[in-house]
Amino acid sequence: ANQFRDLISPTPETQNPACPFGTIIYLNTDLSRARGVNFSATARLRRWLFLNGNYSFHDTRVLKAPHGADGFQQPGDHLLRRPVNSGNIWLNADVHRLNFSLAGYFTGARTDSDFDSFRVGGACFGPCLTRNPGYARFDIATSCYFGRGVHLYGRVANVLDKAYQDAIGFPALGRDVRVGMKYQFSGRN
Repeated sequence: ANQFRDLISPTPETQNPACPFGTIIYLNTDLSRARGVNFSATARLRRWLFLNGNYSFHDTRVLKAPHGADGFQQPGDHLLRRPVNSGNIWLNADVHRLNFSLAGYFTGARTDSDFDSFRVGGACFGPCLTRNPGYARFDIATSCYFGRGVHLYGRVANVLDKAYQDAIGFPALGRDVRVGMKYQFSGRN
């Protein structure tokens, strides 16, 4: 459980009605809180096989924001870009000189804004405060040690090519494939 005082919050506003994109003004969120729990666990399924996971529940709320904009970060709202539910799970196999892992990342819906909006006379033009949907992303990775300091590795992030945005207006990469080789210098190879 945490309380935050004088948290700076971006607020979409307009200074000049002739400017269709508006500007961002930063205002104090005088008081907010975050409450939650985190769980993590590791299970050894075989001598060479591990299952790991964690889960986070974070309930955040604005408690006091007398200078906030209408409909934006008002008391009772969730803080921006903080999902209530999130977690990950990964399976890791380490056999002889080969390592393989499969990982899943999960993030719940969260309050967000793209700040591409403006207000005139209390009316919001653009999305202002909105909801960023949750997503699940899966990655796979492998590496092989050939000896004498030589490693070959590969990774595919976002295997299912899931379209998502950690922050509204900033799309994440699609499927990302990386292959490489690493040489480790040491006194004796």
